[in-house]
Amino acid sequence: MIGKNRFIIVVLFLFFHTALSINAQMGITDGINGFTGNGTGRNLRAADNNAIQELVKQIAYKYSSDFESVKDYLLDDSGDDKLAAQAVVNTYVNYIQNSSEREILSQSPSYQVRRFISEDALGEIFSARRFKMEDMLKSASKAEKAGKIDDALRFYNWSYYLMQSLPNSDTISMDGRILVNWIPIRIEEILSGVSFVQHKADAKNAVLDITYKGAPVTSLDYIYYNGTDWSNIFSAKDGIGVLEFDSFVPGDIQVKCECNYLSEAHIDRDINMLVDVLCGPSFQGDMKTIGSDIRASVASVNSQYEIDDTENTDYELLKRSTLVLFSDKEALPFRRRIDKVLSAIESKKYNSVDELFSLDGLDIFNKLISYGDAYVVGDLDSLLFMVSNDEVICRSVPMNFSFKNNNRTFVENVCFVFNSDTLIDNISFGLGRKASKDILYHPSWSEYARKILIEFLENYKTAYALGRIDYLRQIFDDNAVIVVGKVSERPAQSVDVEQKYIDNKYVQYYHRSKEEYMEQLERCYKSNEFINIRFAENEIEKAGKGGEVYGISIKQDYYSTNYGDTGYLFVMVDLNDPKQPIIKVRVWMPERDPDFWGLSNFW
Repeated sequence: MIGKNRFIIVVLFLFFHTALSINAQMGITDGINGFTGNGTGRNLRAADNNAIQELVKQIAYKYSSDFESVKDYLLDDSGDDKLAAQAVVNTYVNYIQNSSEREILSQSPSYQVRRFISEDALGEIFSARRFKMEDMLKSASKAEKAGKIDDALRFYNWSYYLMQSLPNSDTISMDGRILVNWIPIRIEEILSGVSFVQHKADAKNAVLDITYKGAPVTSLDYIYYNGTDWSNIFSAKDGIGVLEFDSFVPGDIQVKCECNYLSEAHIDRDINMLVDVLCGPSFQGDMKTIGSDIRASVASVNSQYEIDDTENTDYELLKRSTLVLFSDKEALPFRRRIDKVLSAIESKKYNSVDELFSLDGLDIFNKLISYGDAYVVGDLDSLLFMVSNDEVICRSVPMNFSFKNNNRTFVENVCFVFNSDTLIDNISFGLGRKASKDILYHPSWSEYARKILIEFLENYKTAYALGRIDYLRQIFDDNAVIVVGKVSERPAQSVDVEQKYIDNKYVQYYHRSKEEYMEQLERCYKSNEFINIRFAENEIEKAGKGGEVYGISIKQDYYSTNYGDTGYLFVMVDLNDPKQPIIKVRVWMPERDPDFWGLSNFW
C-alpha cells in the first residue's frame, strides 16, 4: 500500500508540476495574485518585449468583459471583444513595463524572460489614468470660464479618450454624471456658444470677430474650407481670427472649431497612443457658416468668465487705465512711420524701411518677419500711442503668423517702441487682455510699476518666441536659480511624501545652471519651427526691500512644433533698471505649490 500511495503521490506531483509549467509558459495564473508573461528572443531586449506583449494578452484576456463596450469605438472595427481589450490594454504598455517584475530564465542558446505584475499594481495603473482624466476635466472647466475655448475643447475631448480606455467605461461617473454621455453634451454646449462674424475682408483675407457667449474668446483654434481644401489650424486671440484665401473670399464660408487636436496628441504619451486605437466622439455644432454679408453685430449676453463688455478691445482697456495716451495729432508722426512699416510687411519689401529702425530694433524686426509668414490683420483705426519716459509705444497692431510646415497659425498683438530719436528700438508681442488688465488695474501700484511690469513680461514672452538667446542670456543673472519641473502620473497615496504630490501628480524638480538652461533653449530652437507663449492669471507681489523687485507668478501656455504644456511660471526679477532687468529666479510648475511659491522663499 505504501508503494502504491507513493506512486500516486509521485503521479499527482508530476501532473501538477506539468500543469503549472504549461500555465507558466502560456503566461496564465489563477488571476488572484497577478499575471505572468514569458518571452523568448535572440537577445534580452527581444525576449523582454515578447514577455511584455504576452503579459498584455493575458491581462486583456482577463479583462475582456470589462472592455466589451470599447469595441464600438475602435478605429479597427473587428468586433472581437478580446482584440478590442488587447488594443486598449496595450496603451498601458509603458506603465506595465515599469510596474512589472522581470526574471531572466535563460541566456543560452536564446534568452528567456518572465514578466509578472500583481493585481494591485495593475489596479494602481488604471487608477492613475482615471485621476489623469479627472484632472483634465477640471482643467477643461477652468479653461472655459477663462474664455480659453481651445483648451476647454482639447481637455474635454482628451478626457473622453482617457475615459474610453478604462475598464467598464460606460459606467464611470464624476459628480453624479455618467461621463460617456455627459462629456459630448458638454462639448456641444460650448460649441453652441461660439460665434464667428466677418469683420472685414479684402481680395485674399477676411478678419473675424470670434466670441463665446457674447464676449471675445481668449483663444480658439479652427480650420475652414478655402474653396478647394481645408486650411491649416488657425489660432484666434482675444476675439480676433483670420481667414486666408489664394485668390478670392467665397460668399459663404464653412468654419470648423478644432475639437480633436490629433496634431497635438504627441505632447501627451497616453493620448498619443489612444488616438491610434480609438475613435474620438463626433459633435454637433462644430461647423459654422459665415455669410459674406454679415457684419459684427453680436448680441451681448452674460458671460461666464471675467471680461467686461466695455473692455472688449485693447483700446478700451488702456483708455480706462491711468497711462498717458497721445492724442491723434500728437500720434500722427509716429502713426505715419508705423503705416510705412506695415506697408513694407504687406508688400514684403522689408528693406525699404530699414532707416526707421535703430540697430537693435532692426535686428528684432528681422526676427519678427522671419517668425512664420507674417501679415497685418484687423482694424488699425484704433491703434494706441502712449508715452513711457522718453519713449512712445504703439499698441497693438494685430498680426497673423502662419507656419505652413506645421499646420499652425497664430494671431499676436504687436507693439512697437520708439526711442527719443523717433526710431523703432524694440518690438514685442503684447500680453493678452486678461493678463494686461490684471496689471493695469492694480489699485496699489504706481504708474511706473505697471509700465515696467508690462514691458518686462512682453519682452520676456517675445524673446522666447523669436529665439532671442542673446537677450535671454543678458537678463538672467549668472547665479540665477532655475528650476525645471517634470511630471509623472501616480495614483493617489494615503501618505503625503514631502509635498511632492500635487493633485495626484508626482513632480520632480531639476536645478539648471544658467549655461545649462541656455544650452537647453538653443537645442529647443534648433528642433522647432516655432515657439509661442501665452500668459494669463497674473499674481504679482513687490518685495519689501531692494526697490523695484517683483515676484511674478503667471499661468503659461507653451506651444511649439514638437511639444506643448500648460503650467505656472514664477519669476523673481529686479526691475530697478527697466532697460536691464535681472532675473534672479525662474521656476516652472504644473500647478502652484503653496510651499514652494512666492518671494518669501527666495528673498
